[in-house]
Amino acid sequence: MSTFANSPFSRYTLRVKIHFVGIGGIGTSALAQLCFARGDEVSGSDVCETEIFPALRKLNMRLFSDQKAENVPHDIDILVYSEAVPVENPERMRAAELGRKQYSYFAYLGEVAKSYKVIGVAGTHGKTTTTAMIARGCMETRFDPSVIVGTTLKEFDGSNFHLGTDNWLLVEACEYRENFRFLSPEIAILTSVEHDHFDAFPTEESYFSAFERFIKNAKLVLYHEGDLGAERVLSQYKGKRVPVPRQSEQIWEYILKVHGQYNYDNATLALALANILELDTDAFQSGLGKYIGAGRRQELIGEINGVKIYDDYAHHPSEIRALLQGFRKTFPVAKIGIIFEPHQHSRTAALLSEFVEALSLADEIGLFPIYPARDTDQDKKNMPDSKFRGSLPDAVSIDSQEDAQKFIAHFSMGDIIIFCGAGNISPFARNIVSRLQPGKEVL
Repeated sequence: MSTFANSPFSRYTLRVKIHFVGIGGIGTSALAQLCFARGDEVSGSDVCETEIFPALRKLNMRLFSDQKAENVPHDIDILVYSEAVPVENPERMRAAELGRKQYSYFAYLGEVAKSYKVIGVAGTHGKTTTTAMIARGCMETRFDPSVIVGTTLKEFDGSNFHLGTDNWLLVEACEYRENFRFLSPEIAILTSVEHDHFDAFPTEESYFSAFERFIKNAKLVLYHEGDLGAERVLSQYKGKRVPVPRQSEQIWEYILKVHGQYNYDNATLALALANILELDTDAFQSGLGKYIGAGRRQELIGEINGVKIYDDYAHHPSEIRALLQGFRKTFPVAKIGIIFEPHQHSRTAALLSEFVEALSLADEIGLFPIYPARDTDQDKKNMPDSKFRGSLPDAVSIDSQEDAQKFIAHFSMGDIIIFCGAGNISPFARNIVSRLQPGKEVL
C-alpha cells in the first residue's frame, strides 16, 4: 500500500517514522494518510475511535484508541499532534523525553505541502464543500491533484484524503489561530470572509489581517464578485485577482444534486477554477453534477415515520440562515424544524442577535446545550444556556434523547428536522435515529 509509482512521491527517498497524536481528527488523519502514501512508517492514537478509523485501518496503520506513553515507538523520528492535544499529553511527554521533534498538524502539513503546488480554499463559510466540489469535478478530467478535505467523502471511499498523480495539492485552509499561515498557495480561493473565531481573533481587524497575510504571496486569488469581505482582504493584494460573478439558481438547479444558493455559489467558484486551470469544463461540470454532498453537509441520516432527519455542520448564523433558506426552497410545503447546538459560550454571546434571527427561519426550534470549546469560566458565566434559551422563548430545550423524541413527535410525514452544530450534536442525532428505527442502519 505504500508504493505509488505514479504519485509525486515516486522519487521520494527520505522515509521517516511518524507518530500522530489525535490521528482521528479530520485534518490529522488526512495528513497521516498522505505521509503513509509517500512511504513513511505511520502510527497514531486518539482517545476513542472516530468515524475516520475504518479508512485508516484499511491501510494497516498501527492505531491505538487510547493515549499513553508506551504507544510511542522508541525509534520515531517525528511526532505530529492535533491542536486539541496539550503539551502534558503522555505521548507528547514521551516524545520530549526521547528528544524527538514535534510539530502541530498544521505546521507539518506546511512542511509536506512544500513538495506541491498548492490550491488553498479559505473562507469563513463553504471551505469544505467547495474543496469537495473541486475534487469531484476533477475526477471527470485528466487533472488529478492530491486532496485534503475537512470531511469524509463517498467519492473517496469514506476517506478525507485522495492521493493524486499530479504535483498539486488541493487543501482546505483553516483560518483558526491563523493556521493557514503554514501554507504558501499558488492559487487561493476565498469563499467568503466575515468575522469569526472570536477567541483567536478578538477584533474584526485581526481576523481580516490574517486573511491578508494568507493570500499575500499567492499568484492568483479567486473570489465572489461583490463579496465585501473578500474585497476588503484583497485591498492591498498585488497579484492577479479573478472576481467570479455569482450565478443564479436557474443555472445550477438542474445540474447539482445539492441545493441552496450557497451550494450554487460554491459550484461557481469550483467551475471558475477549472477554467483557470484550462480543464475540460464540460467534463468538470458533469463531475459537479455527480457530487452527492459531503459528510454533515445537508446529510440525510434517516427517516422516522416519514419525517426526514438531516445532519449538518452549520454553526455560524450565516451558515444557519443559508441552510434553512436552502431547505425552504427545496421543500416549500414542509414544516422545518431545527435542533441546534451552539458552539462556544463566547461565540454565542458575540453573535446572539444574529443567531436569534437565523434560527427564527425554522418553524420549530430545539436548543441543545452550548458546546464549551476553549471557553473560560467567565465566558460560561456571561452566556449560560439559560440566557441563550431565554432569547428564543418559543424554543424547546433538548437535554436528552427523550426531549428529542418528543420534539420529533410534533412533525408529520414529509416534514424536515435538521440537527446542526459543531460539537456533540452529530452522534446524538445518529443515536436518536438508531433508537427510533431499531434494526435499520443509519444512512
